[in-house]
Amino acid sequence: MAMSILAIAISAQLAVFASSYASIGRASMKGTAVSLADKQMESYRTLPYSCVYLTSASGDSAYSGDSAYSASQVIGSSCSPYTTPATSVTTASQTVTGPDNRSYRVDTYIVSTTPTGGRALKQVTVVVRRVANGVVGSVLARQSSTFDQALQ
Repeated sequence: MAMSILAIAISAQLAVFASSYASIGRASMKGTAVSLADKQMESYRTLPYSCVYLTSASGDSAYSGDSAYSASQVIGSSCSPYTTPATSVTTASQTVTGPDNRSYRVDTYIVSTTPTGGRALKQVTVVVRRVANGVVGSVLARQSSTFDQALQ
């Protein structure tokens, strides 16, 4: 009888350990995704307003199916008289390897908006998705920021 109770208790402990291991793995991926989204957004924050653009906004169904997608993405090719931003900043969709050696997809969306009676603004949204075995998975992180012309 005691052995049966002990076996049940040990089984329950193993289930808790397995569940904890899975939770830590998910938290690790989410933490890395947030870090990648921060990095991409900070890259835009270092640029003048005229350099906040994408070189193209074409993408697959995961890209165009996101709520941040708009057919009128802000597209550009140069931001004279400034130095043109790095390709990693102006690329709409890219797959990167995180510090945990997992693959993540960083999608960037930029739309122009003008509030009533206000100046034109650029809304930048960065979405980081999980990539497993070449398949784009669920959204792990999403950040959005507005850029104003006055911040040249």
